[in-house]
Amino acid sequence: MNHLLQEITPLISSYGLWVIFFGMMIEGTTMILVAGILAYLGMLPVGETIAVAIAGAVAGDQLWYFLGKRYTARLLKRFPSVAARVERLADKVRQKGNLLAFASRFVYSGAILFPVALGVYDYPHRKFTFFDLLGVTLWACVGVAIGYFLGTGVEQLFGKIEKVKHLLWLLAIVAFVVWNVKRYLNIRKEPLF
Repeated sequence: MNHLLQEITPLISSYGLWVIFFGMMIEGTTMILVAGILAYLGMLPVGETIAVAIAGAVAGDQLWYFLGKRYTARLLKRFPSVAARVERLADKVRQKGNLLAFASRFVYSGAILFPVALGVYDYPHRKFTFFDLLGVTLWACVGVAIGYFLGTGVEQLFGKIEKVKHLLWLLAIVAFVVWNVKRYLNIRKEPLF
C-alpha cells in the first residue's frame, strides 16, 4: 500500500490542479471538498488550489452562460426537463438576476441552471461575470476550507493517513454524503429562488 501511495502522490502533485480545474467546470461540489482534503494532505498547495478552483468554476459558468445565450433553442429541445426549469426562472432572472449570478454555486443544480437561464434571458454579461466571480470566490474559499477541515477530522480519527485505503474511504464517504444531499434536495419541487 505504501508503494501505491508513493506512486499516486507525484501524480496528484503534477496533475491534481488540472483535474481540479476541469472538475470544477463540470461538478464542483464534490471536487471542491476533495481539493480541500488534498490540500490538507499536502498533495496540493492551498492558495493555488483555491485559485484554480475559482478559475475552473468561472470558466464553466461562462461556458454555460454562452450555451444558454447562443444555443438556447437546440439545447432546451434536447433537455425538456431543463427547459421547464429554465422557463420557471424567467421572472426570477428579471427580478433577481444579480442574486442568481452570485448564488449559482450555493444552490443544488444552480451551477448549470442559473448561468444557462441568465444567458437565455439576456442578463448582461458583465454583470453576470462580476456577480459570478464574487460568488464563486466565496464558494471556493468556503469549500476548500470545509474539505481541509474534513482532512483534519479524518487525521484525528484514523491517525496520520499513510495508507491509500483510508484516502479512498474518505473520498467514498464524501461522495456518498454529497450524493445523498443532492438526492434529498432534488426531491424538493419548488425552486429556492
